[in-house]
Amino acid sequence: MPTFDADGISLHYETHGASGRQMLLLHGTTGRSTSFSPLVPYLRDEATLYIPDLRGHGRSGHVPDGYRVVDFAADIASFIKGRMQKSAVIVGHSLGGLIGIALAATSPELVTGLIIEDAPLWLRRFSVRDGSERAYRFFSDLHELCVATQDEAELRARIARELPEVAARETADLPSRLATIDPDVLRMSFDNSLMDHFEIDRSLASIECPTLILQADIAQGGSLSDEDGGAALELLGRGQLIAVPGSGHAIHEDNPQQMSRLIRGWLAESGL
Repeated sequence: MPTFDADGISLHYETHGASGRQMLLLHGTTGRSTSFSPLVPYLRDEATLYIPDLRGHGRSGHVPDGYRVVDFAADIASFIKGRMQKSAVIVGHSLGGLIGIALAATSPELVTGLIIEDAPLWLRRFSVRDGSERAYRFFSDLHELCVATQDEAELRARIARELPEVAARETADLPSRLATIDPDVLRMSFDNSLMDHFEIDRSLASIECPTLILQADIAQGGSLSDEDGGAALELLGRGQLIAVPGSGHAIHEDNPQQMSRLIRGWLAESGL
């Protein structure tokens, strides 16, 4: 797995495909590059795919107290300029969607198009504690576990025993992902400091590139409400929202073929 030095932060990444179009896939909190494995076979012929482990995740470097949306976005800007060397379509899931918003707003020359996959846009109105009890408990409970141990086998046993609802809805590789995560990623998620110096609405209003919002099914664990999706569309100059009924928060895992079909159609309509 190759690495890139993003101003002193080692980012591990995968590449797939060999098209002239470039696409950068950004995972969510606790994810890693392999989180997009279900989607890769459906997109590798559409673009050259670059899929990094974000700082603090997977094999990438750790930066204690350095996991704000703006920190992640700075890494990705450096990666695009230094490794990809031309602008890209960004696909961002959850946290990755927030990073994509920040980057498209502050570095428009690096982003030709933006796909926001079920990002928690309710953070435009609430802190994590006030906006989602489930998200707050998820991050705080996992932080407590990771501070206690990052042994994968022990994490697997404790999650099954102490957090059966998390075990039931997460993929089986969660313990493996947590074994390499910096616990500060989780802390800064539940204490809301990941949002420092980043305003969603102001950033959305600054985005000039075509933007597609993919909305998962709230009844299946989706994060994006109709209210926040609608508000985002009003702020975007060139936005489109498509709901994916029946899909949980990770559309790329639940419905990769449908997601790829929606992406291909949108790329064609947008002339990207």
